[in-house]
Amino acid sequence: MGLKCDKCGKVFVPPRTVCEGCFSDISQNWIDLKNTGIVTGFTVIRYEEPHQPVKPPYILALIKIDGSDTPIAHIVKGIPLSKMRNGLKVKAVFAKKSRSTIMDIDHFRPDEKPQFELGLTYDDLEVGMSASFTKTISETDVYLFAGISGDFNPMHLNEEFAKTTPFGTRIAHGALPQSLIAPVLGMKLPGLGTVALEITCRFKAPTYFGDTITATGEISEKMEKKRWVRMALTWTNQKGETVAEGTALVMPPAPVPQ
Repeated sequence: MGLKCDKCGKVFVPPRTVCEGCFSDISQNWIDLKNTGIVTGFTVIRYEEPHQPVKPPYILALIKIDGSDTPIAHIVKGIPLSKMRNGLKVKAVFAKKSRSTIMDIDHFRPDEKPQFELGLTYDDLEVGMSASFTKTISETDVYLFAGISGDFNPMHLNEEFAKTTPFGTRIAHGALPQSLIAPVLGMKLPGLGTVALEITCRFKAPTYFGDTITATGEISEKMEKKRWVRMALTWTNQKGETVAEGTALVMPPAPVPQ
């Protein structure tokens, strides 16, 4: 509920009973207002106040109720401080029992659906679409991967040993270039929100330190019943040689409900 001035048309929120523009008595001019509004300013209260039912720290915000002309100060819950911002849409949560507060509002909470950036949905995808990711494999990458995976095979880390092998020098872990398909699936095609259900890989040539590997995924099949897609995968080096081939079965992100 709000109070409207008949003279200037401004709308105020209780407990105000006098128009701040023309000082007219508006105590009886009740109108309906929405229970939503916009944050126009806020602060964090870090000390206790006897009249407040919540313990610090908490967010105290200036909120312009939709349809009113001036903001009110009230508590906002349900949002971390790092996400709080001016312009945030909020909705009133009313007290279960009247506590003689402003319109018996207990607090406000965010009234916005979380927005997530997502990749292409099943319906957006078409057979033949492809995407790639390229990276040069350095010695540092190999040592870091050894630490992450726990694979300290001298084939990858000991040059003297590697010289005695058919390769004549150290080679990267096979799973290192293979992992470059992850940013293709998770960041490009289908993209953010994708879940990989199955990945196969057959190595055809080694990856040496300093090789530049391009991982490519191409949609080869759409599976309507489960709304999954199958992709053909290839890994090539800077010479155009194929170092690995495989397939992926992925679940694209679902459309965000409107």
